[in-house]
Amino acid sequence: MTNKNEMPTVIKDFISAMNLHDGEAVINTFADDALVNDVARNFWGKEAIKKWSDEEIIKPKVTFETDEVMEHYGDHMITALTDGEYDKTKAPDPLYLDYFFTIKDNKIIRMFVFPNKKKSINFRA
Repeated sequence: MTNKNEMPTVIKDFISAMNLHDGEAVINTFADDALVNDVARNFWGKEAIKKWSDEEIIKPKVTFETDEVMEHYGDHMITALTDGEYDKTKAPDPLYLDYFFTIKDNKIIRMFVFPNKKKSINFRA
């Protein structure tokens, strides 16, 4: 496990942009042909990722508080306390998500998001 400050700059930029609810800054952290998989839904390319992030991150003012940071063979996993103004009726409280990042040329080329069942209280599968 690595120190929270040892994550790549582009991931720090992504987290900062999320927490500032800055859609342009979020999308600028991704490569043109990047893939986001958010809980088993694929979003390929900047256009699809922007639509997803605007609706599911920016509009509901999602925030990201880093809890754990790991690096494994060049990929990065961050467990984060995730909150915001989204519909929480089906979400655990608190909600911890695992974000898996692959970085190339200081851009996110792949980001997968999964619920962290161990840390999220009252997780409903």
